[in-house]
Amino acid sequence: MSHQATNWAFQQRGLRPAARVVLLYLADRHNPDNGCFPSQSQLAYDCEMSRSGLNNILEELVDMGLIRRERRINPKTRKQMSTRYILGFEDDFAQEPCPDNGHGIEQKPCPKIGDSRVQTLDTNPVREPVSTTTDFEPPSSDPALRCINACGPGLSEYSRSVIRDTDDVIHGWIEAGVDLEADVLPVLRERTATARDRVIRTWDYFTQAVTARQTRREAQAARAGKNAEKQHVRSAAPDSDHVAYLARWINSGARVPPSAVTNTQRDALLARGLVSEARLRALQIY
Repeated sequence: MSHQATNWAFQQRGLRPAARVVLLYLADRHNPDNGCFPSQSQLAYDCEMSRSGLNNILEELVDMGLIRRERRINPKTRKQMSTRYILGFEDDFAQEPCPDNGHGIEQKPCPKIGDSRVQTLDTNPVREPVSTTTDFEPPSSDPALRCINACGPGLSEYSRSVIRDTDDVIHGWIEAGVDLEADVLPVLRERTATARDRVIRTWDYFTQAVTARQTRREAQAARAGKNAEKQHVRSAAPDSDHVAYLARWINSGARVPPSAVTNTQRDALLARGLVSEARLRALQIY
């Protein structure tokens, strides 16, 4: 992930929501040293859209001059490799793509490659999970970007552009023991579920709600642990009155079925000296 790419993507204006999502995920996949090479399957999975819809948006971003695409082929096998996406802030964005391996604005695909694979439309409107390939990479592990993606319309476009300057607040939460999945993301979804007029300029705006949720969660976990411990003690220790009753029954000389006394009860009888081992053996309980 490149912070420069992500910041650049957030600064772009005039994009419809779906196009902004695609641009942000392209920025998230950008490597400062190597560039941006996500597979189409992975990019469609990240953006939660069909490949045909993704391709339409990619064309839209190309037309807007925000990205350029260069298709690549393996020089040895001549097989098509994942497309390189050149983002508008990169130094080589203004360079014309090579007609042998790429295409961009007003650039025809290389005749050796044939029709662009990005024009392949989905025939099944039902969205299915994307199968894992060798190009698969897990979703972004950057806490700040995950927080941005979790926010709804209550975090305006302007707020999204300025709040990234306070990402250190998120790292402070995590260092303090706050759980990103259990505490932070649910609060962000809840507090930004509806649009609002107020501009949020810092993640610290959510600190009180996040820490309150953490406190409640830890208190509930502590209570659950104590209840489980009490239940374990009750189940492990036989009832005193019942053990005394068993002792009177066993010592009365009456017939006592072996199944009437559990191993735990037997051990309690012997430990308290209520019956003798010989009597238990005679009844085939021991």
